[in-house]
Amino acid sequence: MQRQFPGFWRGFVTPFRAARRLLGQPQAWLWLVVPALVFLVLEVGFVALAWRDVRPWVNAQLAGASWVPQALALGASWLAAALAVIAGWLVAMFLAPVLSAPALERVVLLTEFELGAPARPKLGFLAEFWCGARALLSSFAVLLPLVLALSVLEVLLPPIAVLSTPLKAILGALGVAWGLFDYPLTLRGMGARQRFRFVGRHFRAVLGFGCAFSLVFWLPCLGIVMLPVGVAAATELYWEIERAEC
Repeated sequence: MQRQFPGFWRGFVTPFRAARRLLGQPQAWLWLVVPALVFLVLEVGFVALAWRDVRPWVNAQLAGASWVPQALALGASWLAAALAVIAGWLVAMFLAPVLSAPALERVVLLTEFELGAPARPKLGFLAEFWCGARALLSSFAVLLPLVLALSVLEVLLPPIAVLSTPLKAILGALGVAWGLFDYPLTLRGMGARQRFRFVGRHFRAVLGFGCAFSLVFWLPCLGIVMLPVGVAAATELYWEIERAEC
């Protein structure tokens, strides 16, 4: 009897099934809001820093120069504060998944328990943070060089954009999927070579999953809000594939 592995559509609908599953688990609700709360705390801190320290400091530096008009000094201080807020937003987007790694590990654990997956050893506290950092960095490491290479080709050969634009969209979806799968796979001790083989064997399901979750990245901060759902969905899809291979 031929095995039936999840395909593109199964991967695509998995995030929506995972969201419904998590909403039916009250014990998971606390962990679901952790990434958004961490991001909010970080961004509020950066906004306060920009308003209280950056803006007055820039204004004082420029106001002390006799050749700078007062209006220009004031405008420059507001611009510096705005740039500091934007930089803080980017830093918060990077740090929130890393600092939320222990909560995301609990989401994986609850999902595996719900699915009846085999028990695994618990990670230490620092190892959980490293898991979050690795998920983010591995996604960048896989995605950025390829996207940058395609962008350079578009500058050198503009007509190639007809092919490179959809290719970059596909790479973006795969990068998102790679980062989210990193959580359950790292917790199971799966190395990079095994992951590449896993993605190669189940490319359609992984691509469908990445395409579905990539849609949320078009809206500001929604990727952080939906991060626990993505981690749970990656865990669910992984175990569905794992059981199909048995």
